[in-house]
Amino acid sequence: MSNTDIGGFGRGTYGQGAWNTELPVIVTGVAGTTALGSETVVAAAVVSVTGVVGTSALGSETVVAAAVVSVTGVAGTSALGSETVIAGATVSVTGVAGTSALGSETVVAGATVSVTGVAGTSALGSETVGANADVAVTGVSATGAIGNVFLWTDIDTTQVPSWAVINTTQTPSWADISTTQTPGWQNIVGV
Repeated sequence: MSNTDIGGFGRGTYGQGAWNTELPVIVTGVAGTTALGSETVVAAAVVSVTGVVGTSALGSETVVAAAVVSVTGVAGTSALGSETVIAGATVSVTGVAGTSALGSETVVAGATVSVTGVAGTSALGSETVGANADVAVTGVSATGAIGNVFLWTDIDTTQVPSWAVINTTQTPSWADISTTQTPGWQNIVGV
């Protein structure tokens, strides 16, 4: 008899063998050894066959069928050649159908329609907007101020000046205002 090993968890009984080792299996029973050489089969038995037996030979066959057969199911065979459709049936069409042809159309409307709902008429003439509201503005604001800006450049000393000395010997043409005049105005009294 030969031995073989079976591996895997739960192959033996609890506590049989060490953990993670294979279990040895001893094979017992009938053992046989055979060898085939050059075999020859000789059969001379006469056997009666029972069951369904059929022998057939086909020559030139002709099928003649006159039976009326009700075919059930879905079947269809079609071949189209040169077809002509001749229809003389009168068919009443039901449903929605419409035929229309438009030529030169003129719309004439003389209906008086009473409009209901919200209606408004407005006319604007010369408008003046007057607003005396005090509005407190909130949000981001900024105030900026520029102080003394100092801008300088080199003085061009190669220029030819076009100024002249002021003449202080001139005779002025102005006169003092007379404070002794008699006014010609009148007080307006408010109503």
